[in-house]
Amino acid sequence: MQHHQPATIAILGADTVVGRALCALLEGSGYQTRPLDSYPTGVVDELLEDANLLLLTPRLDEGVRKAFLGAMGKSTPQKGEMPVIALSTIVEEGLPEKEGVISVPWPCETKVLVDRIEAALLDVPAASAGSTTQARPG
Repeated sequence: MQHHQPATIAILGADTVVGRALCALLEGSGYQTRPLDSYPTGVVDELLEDANLLLLTPRLDEGVRKAFLGAMGKSTPQKGEMPVIALSTIVEEGLPEKEGVISVPWPCETKVLVDRIEAALLDVPAASAGSTTQARPG
């Protein structure tokens, strides 16, 4: 009998301190993490093998981000692709929606980040991630 594995989150960023802190935070919330300290775009598929979500750390170089997402094929998002969440320190740093990237303000509470990750893994629109659905009387 096979046990359910926790989701694996690949973390791409230039700042290893922030990356390690995110690894610790997410592992404490029950996820497996895979820090991507080096990211040659030619091996993106190998780097993301078995990962369920890609998390982009704040202040990631725009050229690196574009190259990595381009290598993933994120310029034309399709249903079933790996979700991508970008942590943004300022609103203007948010990524274009056409790239299929969910922008989350950073810093944020752990619960907010985990809720966004769960919503992305379940393919739930971010606006409804924190709301609950109530049954209507019939």
